[in-house]
Amino acid sequence: MEYYSRTMKIKVEDIKLLRDRTHIGYIDCKNALLHSDGNIEQALHYLREQGHKIVITKEGRKTDHGVIYSYIHPGNRIGSMVEIRCETDFVAKTKEIMEFAKAIAMQVAAMNPCFISRKNINKTMIEMERLRRFERAKIEGREEDAKEIVDAQMERWYSEVCLLEQSFIKDHNVLIKDLLSTLVTTVGESCKVTKIQRWEIGVE
Repeated sequence: MEYYSRTMKIKVEDIKLLRDRTHIGYIDCKNALLHSDGNIEQALHYLREQGHKIVITKEGRKTDHGVIYSYIHPGNRIGSMVEIRCETDFVAKTKEIMEFAKAIAMQVAAMNPCFISRKNINKTMIEMERLRRFERAKIEGREEDAKEIVDAQMERWYSEVCLLEQSFIKDHNVLIKDLLSTLVTTVGESCKVTKIQRWEIGVE
């Protein structure tokens, strides 16, 4: 799979390499390589100056504006509602915020995340999940490698129950937190997913 610019083609392997080196979102890494004509070092510089700093410096800002977006899945049996916050009313009215809100609402309807991020999970629940997996590893005779096994299983669990760690339903190479990072970079403001809710006929 390759992405094309005007003068060259960018390999997915290069995007993944840049992402491994920077821990920055897939979309941002792809755009940085396209901007830098595939040069890894130039892409690193571009991300530091144009993307990564923006996301970090805006995390603590107040988000008193935003949108509430609702989505009903075809068939009218599943619906969702999400709240997306940003810093200003101007940004709240942009198409970027609305497109992001729609994507998140569809994600919630399709994948039914229980939490927005792992920091929203009660510590007792996390401890219980880990303990249950440790006990299973012992029963299966894998006690020596139990910690590594449980750590890997917990990461998979987080990717299932936490919205920001789920793969985007329209592109499994992209995580929801990547979409959020790209939104922040694009609109130049702190943006957050603050509330999610899902309904399904027959499910309490």
